[in-house]
Amino acid sequence: MKREHGMRVLIADEDEVFLEVAQRYLSRHGLDVKTATNGVESVALLRRDMPDIVVLEGELLWGGSDGVRALMMQDPAWSEIPVILISDKVPEESWFRRPPLAAQIQKPYRLEELLAHLQACRTDGTPNPVSVIVAGRTQ
Repeated sequence: MKREHGMRVLIADEDEVFLEVAQRYLSRHGLDVKTATNGVESVALLRRDMPDIVVLEGELLWGGSDGVRALMMQDPAWSEIPVILISDKVPEESWFRRPPLAAQIQKPYRLEELLAHLQACRTDGTPNPVSVIVAGRTQ
């Protein structure tokens, strides 16, 4: 269930400075943002405050994005949470299964691009799997 004040977003990336900037930017746009720097923290936040959408950096430490997604697929509530993959690689076929892949954004990217995908998810309710693939740009 979505909260009145904004969509709940979990962003997992090992770059703490980026996470701080992204959290401030997205919060100013009405999103409730939690951050994690590795796979273990991501799972802890999923358990504590289930988000409406998860943004996973492809090369996360401690379990990686594949490990987080594997755990998400084991829980029926988590398996329906859309995921945005942040990576400079093309996702493997397994990424197109549950949980739904809302989009892949290639690194480097702009926060405006991420916000656009998140807003599309809010507007649609449930994003179409792999609705848009964004070409990388410098930040």
